[in-house]
Amino acid sequence: MTPRYYFYLSYGHSARLRADDRPDTDYWAGHLFSELSAEVARQVGADRRTPVGYYDDLVEPMTDWKTALAGVLSSSDVFVALYSPGYFNKSWPLRERASFASRYADPAMAERFLLPVLWVPWPSYEHEDEREAALRLARDIPEYGDEGLQAMSRLSLYRREYRTIVRRLAREIVARAAEAPRPAPLAVAIDEVTAEPTGRAEILFTVAVLAPAGRGWNPYRERFPIAEYVANVAERLGQPARVVDRDQGLADGAALVLVDPALAATAAGTDRLRGLARRLPEWASVLLVADDEPGRGARLHAAVADTLVAAGVERGRITLIGDSARLVERMPSIIDQACTAYRKSAPVFLPKGPDPTLPNISGGESSDD
Repeated sequence: MTPRYYFYLSYGHSARLRADDRPDTDYWAGHLFSELSAEVARQVGADRRTPVGYYDDLVEPMTDWKTALAGVLSSSDVFVALYSPGYFNKSWPLRERASFASRYADPAMAERFLLPVLWVPWPSYEHEDEREAALRLARDIPEYGDEGLQAMSRLSLYRREYRTIVRRLAREIVARAAEAPRPAPLAVAIDEVTAEPTGRAEILFTVAVLAPAGRGWNPYRERFPIAEYVANVAERLGQPARVVDRDQGLADGAALVLVDPALAATAAGTDRLRGLARRLPEWASVLLVADDEPGRGARLHAAVADTLVAAGVERGRITLIGDSARLVERMPSIIDQACTAYRKSAPVFLPKGPDPTLPNISGGESSDD
């Protein structure tokens, strides 16, 4: 049974540039979550070891984020939204917010239990209602409106003001949680709500599976299919994602093909690998996902890589993941690299029709004479 939480913290994730990287947004959101949890626990007299809040970084890796968060959002009294340009440019945090709001038929009730925070400022002419709502938390502290709470959390110069806002936010959480309905209404699952980001990513991220068991294949014996996990990570990073069997639709956007190295153990599997190499767009990447059995992945990886390279796939586009911990660690950077490769290599389609007449330096139309 999911415990009751005083608050859920929502923010826009950032892509990692390296496997060991943790972007500022993610780090400082986690820092705020820890301090806010401690302050809420202090105000309600709870043991500091008792969880009073939740955010999606706490979801167990290699599990179904969407299902897990549906339960958490149903049992969280207050939704704390860290508003920033990235929050409105990504569908994942907006869907978290929509999922929480779905608990209430009356929009005013949903608004009552939503606490927006100005995390990173944006131009005042964009999202004016959300900006105004976020400023209410600390309108009397000029640094909050000028810098946002993320910058204040990083700079010792603003430490006193930052602590004041955290205590104030905790008081609001505790007060509104006391008014939350019991039993708590259920939230609609994240994948069942829609929320259009203002800067919607144009690149579709396709996760393809090449394995004997198809898209439900799971080398780490977890309950959640690995392909669905990869798609979830992409969505958290703001990338629209889908899962397909084999190599369907790889030319439609950024693509990552998950390959079971066991295919190299049979003649039929080797033929499938050669077929993949023939149809693989030049920007698509291949990820060989070996299971945790010692030695097996390394043996078959060489055979798979040699087959693909012989069929024309550059070795630099092939990566081996040998265990689930490494997969979790590297997946954000692998997704970001796949999207970057698509932006660099994908074909550009010019508009159809005759070339437009170009202006000359005098401002008139150019002539062929």
